[in-house]
Amino acid sequence: MFRIVVPFLLLVAFAITTSSFTCGSGRFQNVVAHLFIKLDCKSKLGSFDNCCKNHDRCYDRQRGRSKCDSTFCSCLARAAKGSWACEKVDAPAFCNAVKTFGGKAYEKAGK
Repeated sequence: MFRIVVPFLLLVAFAITTSSFTCGSGRFQNVVAHLFIKLDCKSKLGSFDNCCKNHDRCYDRQRGRSKCDSTFCSCLARAAKGSWACEKVDAPAFCNAVKTFGGKAYEKAGK
């Protein structure tokens, strides 16, 4: 029981604190993204969030998924500078996530 309750409580706690963080296409993804950045490179949180906001706007305007994703990845790389974990782990993970799983979000944004 303890193994289930503790992770759940941690997710709830982080969910409450992510209200202004926009990365991720759903609540769970948002909480996980916020958790990783907060743990790995807290000082980069705002920069990563700006990249996510710009990426969302690009999808909303249907500027081309490949172009939006490429611009997003470049933004993340710049935002991550100065933090090994952010630069080598988090930015590439976020970039790969949108390139792999962003299709549905792009289609949904266009409707």
